[in-house]
Amino acid sequence: MKARVVVPTLLFLFAALMPGASARAEEKTSDGGSSRQLLEEIVARVNNEIITLSELRLSEETLRQEMMQQFRGAELERAYQEQKQNVLRDLIDQSLLVQRGQDRGVSVESDLIKRLDELRQSMNLGSMDELERAMAAQGVSIEDYKDRIRQQIITNIVIQHEVSGKVFVDAEKVRNYYLTHREEFVQPAQVRLSEILVTTEETEPEDLPAREDRVREILMKIRKGEAFDELAREYSDAPTAESGGDMGYFDPEKLAPTIREAVEKLLVNGVADPIETQEGWLILQLTERRTEGIPPFEEVESEIRNKLYMDEVQPALREFLGELRREAYVRVKSGYLDTGAVEEEARPIRGEGSRRRSRRRRPTD
Repeated sequence: MKARVVVPTLLFLFAALMPGASARAEEKTSDGGSSRQLLEEIVARVNNEIITLSELRLSEETLRQEMMQQFRGAELERAYQEQKQNVLRDLIDQSLLVQRGQDRGVSVESDLIKRLDELRQSMNLGSMDELERAMAAQGVSIEDYKDRIRQQIITNIVIQHEVSGKVFVDAEKVRNYYLTHREEFVQPAQVRLSEILVTTEETEPEDLPAREDRVREILMKIRKGEAFDELAREYSDAPTAESGGDMGYFDPEKLAPTIREAVEKLLVNGVADPIETQEGWLILQLTERRTEGIPPFEEVESEIRNKLYMDEVQPALREFLGELRREAYVRVKSGYLDTGAVEEEARPIRGEGSRRRSRRRRPTD
């Protein structure tokens, strides 16, 4: 069980929030200002925008980090190599979607402010100035960060307006899928747990009573009816704190004996007495109990609807992106693979009035 506190760096949040975030080289000028200069290889041009080698490498590293949460060893390497070939395609697609949003005059400043404030709160910072200083301390430019969030929001809006918002899955199709694919939903007995960890690792003996007082304080708040997930966010020392303590699903038979004994008689949303572990004091809540067999339709209806929805959205999105590509100038440098290339790409760049010019200076070939 994970116990140590892991505070994600803003660079990792970058990757999580904005796969394929653009990389820019910055150089101070003699008058104290800053000018953005392209100091590296360009791997693709998308109308008046460019994709640099550092963008590509950053996106590949982001992909690997994401896959490390699901795979290990040789399986990780196989899955990574399979998906890595699509990274440049996705960067080009993203650029096209952002440009379409800019052409349509999409405004996202209010959403941007909301996202920044959510990040500030998740880091327990009191002001946006503190957030900016925290970013600077980790080598992250606030303006770059804002640009990347803008791109993500614009991308989502364009996809919603042009593709996903036009897809509808009716109730009859969802139920028919359940009836004809019941074997897909066979599930083992499972329990879903949430945790609050009060760590005692690296705690001096004289400080242990204060840690135990913290456990009693949390239990008192739980008994008074305060939400377990909110208390986890505020007090837990576990990496799951950001998700309200949610640990996911477990096979009850594979739980450690002390934990299995603590949760086996709990009702849903019940909280077990604190368990003392090597990592510290652990408070567990049972948030869901699944019985073995085929779940009723109501339990999997949302899952089926989402699957059928994505089955229709994904090809529709690729078709839409193909249309954008045929209308655009897309040029990929020799030696790099664009798995989304379509016929009729690489038309001449359209006039300046029809496409926002990049703020990045165009280099000479």
